[in-house]
Amino acid sequence: MTPALPVQVASYPRFSWLLLTRCIKRPLMLLVLSVGLLLGSLPFVATTATASNSEPQVTPGLADGIYSFGESPEAGQTGSTYMVLSVQSQQVVGAFYQPSSSFDCFYGQVTGNELTLTVVDSYDQTQYPYALALDASSQIASQDSGANALVPSGFYPLAELSDLDHSILSTCQSR
Repeated sequence: MTPALPVQVASYPRFSWLLLTRCIKRPLMLLVLSVGLLLGSLPFVATTATASNSEPQVTPGLADGIYSFGESPEAGQTGSTYMVLSVQSQQVVGAFYQPSSSFDCFYGQVTGNELTLTVVDSYDQTQYPYALALDASSQIASQDSGANALVPSGFYPLAELSDLDHSILSTCQSR
């Protein structure tokens, strides 16, 4: 008998799950992450759009009048800073002070929802710029204009103007 010839089997590439997972794993993972991020941001976009549409519109600026604000909601607290200011046609004159201490005058203007000020140091008269955001609030003490919706950021509206407020304000207005 003659020996059988070896049968040659066609050489086909071997299917490998390992190779398949390596080729598909990364793009599939990127696709899943992208879809997850996209779907996760949809409620945020919808909430943001809804919130901005439902907020009451606040007219920028402060009405003409004299205002008093404090870092403390009560007047005359030692260690707290207070602010008294006069607004006339969006032009501002006033002062920052602490009870039983010196005060620094300022002047400037109401620009949208911000006070753009120049503060004058009471000791050496140097001037420096200062901006203070105006935040929405329900009540502000004002001698002339009653309630308004804006309060300097970090301050509380005070119920009434004190004699000290009037004295400091008149000093700053005369400069």
